[in-house]
Formats: sequence, C-alpha cells, structure tokens
Amino acid sequence: MKRVAIILHKNFEESEAIVTIDVLRRSDIKVDIYSIDDADFQEGSHQIIIKTEYKLAQLNVDEYDGIIIPGGPGVNDLFGNEKLLNIVKAFNAKQKMVSAICAAPQILGQAGIVDGIKVVKFPSTNHFLDKAIIQETSSIIDQNIVTGTSIGTVVPFALNIIEYLQGTEQKAKIKAQLVII
Repeated sequence: MKRVAIILHKNFEESEAIVTIDVLRRSDIKVDIYSIDDADFQEGSHQIIIKTEYKLAQLNVDEYDGIIIPGGPGVNDLFGNEKLLNIVKAFNAKQKMVSAICAAPQILGQAGIVDGIKVVKFPSTNHFLDKAIIQETSSIIDQNIVTGTSIGTVVPFALNIIEYLQGTEQKAKIKAQLVII
C-alpha cells in the first residue's frame, strides 16, 4: 500500500486538502495528516477546523512514498520554514513524490526543486518560481513533481497523484468511480 503525508498549515485551502485525502483514500492510498506546528488541529482559510494526526517533527521521509502541500493564503507564512523546506528537499533527494497545489508550488520553488521542471500554480502566486517552467493546465506531473492550479482543479490533481503512485489504469478506475465526464 502506498503512503503519503499531507501537511496542513494555518489558513490552508480546506477543499484542496479534504478532496485530495478523500480521492486518494478511495484508491487505497494511506494518507497521514500532519500539522506544520505542534497543534492538534489546523484551521483552514474558511474557518473549517481539521484534526491532525501527527506533528511535522515526527515525519520520517523513509516511511512515505510522497508528500502533499495544499495551498491557501497561509502558504505565505510558510516561506522560510526550514523544517518544511528540509522535508521537501529530503523527499526530492530520494526521488519520492513531492506535490503541491494552488499557492504551495512556491514552497517547492523556495526549496529549489523545480528549476527546469514543468509546474502549474495559482495565477498570482509567483514567488520562487522564476526557474520553473510554468504551464497552463489543471494539473501536471513532471518527473517526481505533481502540481495543481487551484481548488477548481483539485480532482485532476488528486488523480495525477494516483497516476504517479499507482499508474494510469488505477487513475482511470478511480476517475470512472467519481463519474467525471
């Protein structure tokens, strides 16, 4: 069974996190919910509070196949977070999946792992992405990097994570179950 860690932060975009977790679990991918800090709960940008299972300090890269960072206005508060940047770099160094949606690809840029990599992101979020190859589509996979544009593209983003971890056949199976036309 594949296993990923999703990192929740204050003012994360709730749907980007919840829908991704839901779709991945439908595909039998274990998703562990981490808090960026020592909180047992994280409040999203629309005041929806989610219980987390683990603290970022507990994350062991070797136990996971990938990491997911949802976007939202709280991403700006993550700039310079050395713990998070080091974890992103560690996943990338082991060629494990690193995924981010909306504003969160900026974190991948700050970590220096998307230079020359095709990424998508929310249109107005341009920090640290000057060396990435910005694309205009809903979600994209390039090497071990999976990115999504926004809340409106969260299902294609989650499906691309499934494709990366489990293959195109499994992605098609889950897409059919979700009745995406």
